[in-house]
Amino acid sequence: MNEVARKILSDPIENYPQATVACFDPTCGDLPRRKLDEPRLVSYLQRLAEAGAEAVLLAASTGQGHLRTVEELERWFEVAAQAQAGNLIRMALLRPEDGLEANRRLVDLLQGNGYPVVFVRPGTNLPAHATDNQIAENMRPLIEMISAAGLAAGVYSIPDVSGVRLPVAATEKLLDLPGGEAIVAAKITEADYLSSTREYLLSPRLAKLKIVQGWDPHLAQALMEGPRSNIENKQRVGITSGPMSFAVYQYLYMLEAADEHDWHELELSQKAVTALFEAMQDDPTKFADLQRAKFIMGLGLPLTSSLEHDKIERVFHALEHLPRKSDRERLAKSLDLMQYGPYHERLAALY
Repeated sequence: MNEVARKILSDPIENYPQATVACFDPTCGDLPRRKLDEPRLVSYLQRLAEAGAEAVLLAASTGQGHLRTVEELERWFEVAAQAQAGNLIRMALLRPEDGLEANRRLVDLLQGNGYPVVFVRPGTNLPAHATDNQIAENMRPLIEMISAAGLAAGVYSIPDVSGVRLPVAATEKLLDLPGGEAIVAAKITEADYLSSTREYLLSPRLAKLKIVQGWDPHLAQALMEGPRSNIENKQRVGITSGPMSFAVYQYLYMLEAADEHDWHELELSQKAVTALFEAMQDDPTKFADLQRAKFIMGLGLPLTSSLEHDKIERVFHALEHLPRKSDRERLAKSLDLMQYGPYHERLAALY
């Protein structure tokens, strides 16, 4: 068995990575189908590892991004696995709608390349008002495959992408189905904190799972409530974040504040993250359009036909008008991680 998977399975709250970057996929080429920029992906993973990132999740959304084909996922997983990026843990997200044959091939590939954790979200092939039983049955075959491969499984609620959310009751049902013993974490990317993350933290059946916050404006609240939801007062909440792709230094700083129980500093640094998140939202109920940050970082042209100048300037306005110099510096340094993006000089002037 994969040693990292074995440790996480033995005690998810203690051993599951505290912060995971929901990783951008650097792209090149022309529309309508840009391709994975393989050398740039390797370089990006190396830079994230050098910055202090503990783990990355591959196949997460880059915000309004194109759907990747199974073949694109295979290549992304392979290239990421080959990158020399220290002890960076690599995780993957799979989709029920891709079917059993394709997912079996992907699970074999992930197992062979040392991925310890594989996430599953509800499939887009579910009806709009799917029941808890329907959702659990939709995800069960993949969870069972992951477990049979000796890997740890994560479940993922992201209704912006899947079309339906993953309710607590459906996750509880998954625990009782074949393979359910391999579930170690639940990642929650929903706009309403109280009806999503809070319910996961309060469920006695899910008490052994790491609850991973994915809707970024809720990070501070989740981290503050994490220890209170554990009988031993351990931190139950982790982060898996798309914005951490462009804000790695700020997120690591927030985790330090949480570790020290400096909740006031955590809340202040959260405000800076939220300001950039909101600068990338066109609809406050929808997740931020992260391809703006991806372009600023020099990780590829937009996935859509154009990216209006004013949308880039909204991000810079939010960054340059943050009230605290320390937040501006950490976020500008994060956005300039690659050191060669189209806004390198403008960002470098801020840190």
